[in-house]
Amino acid sequence: MYSSARMGVNGRTRRAALLVVLGAMAFVGFARQDARARTQNDPPVLDCDPVLTALFTPARPQLGRYEVCTTREPLTALVRPGWRIETVPPLDAFGPAGPYDRGALSRLYGGRRATIARGWTGYGERFESITLISPHPDATLTRLMPGTLVIRHVIIR
Repeated sequence: MYSSARMGVNGRTRRAALLVVLGAMAFVGFARQDARARTQNDPPVLDCDPVLTALFTPARPQLGRYEVCTTREPLTALVRPGWRIETVPPLDAFGPAGPYDRGALSRLYGGRRATIARGWTGYGERFESITLISPHPDATLTRLMPGTLVIRHVIIR
């Protein structure tokens, strides 16, 4: 082992660089833990799709607007207290409002039932009626996708 007097400038520079690197590694580790803690409490990432909105909602709602989004999250992770989860035939899950091909949707599910949950939320002047459906079709009605379809009817009072 060399003493700091014998290390000279290069040795001190290396030691300082090593301390900087170790400090940065410790900081990155703490930052990663902090980021994981924040993302666990954040709302799910929703990918809203205008094609799915046009398929499964009325073209001109009388009140408010509709959004149809997807998320990779399982339906059970999105359900809020007081909402009931049930399994229903796909045509009951998607209802009569949109212009989707009911035969194609029935064939896609092939006798399988959809898991749904319905509920509502309110935030000040905003009211949302929410339907969660899993598994859900892609926009071409040719594949069932994992995750959850989120249909929101948003009304601003």
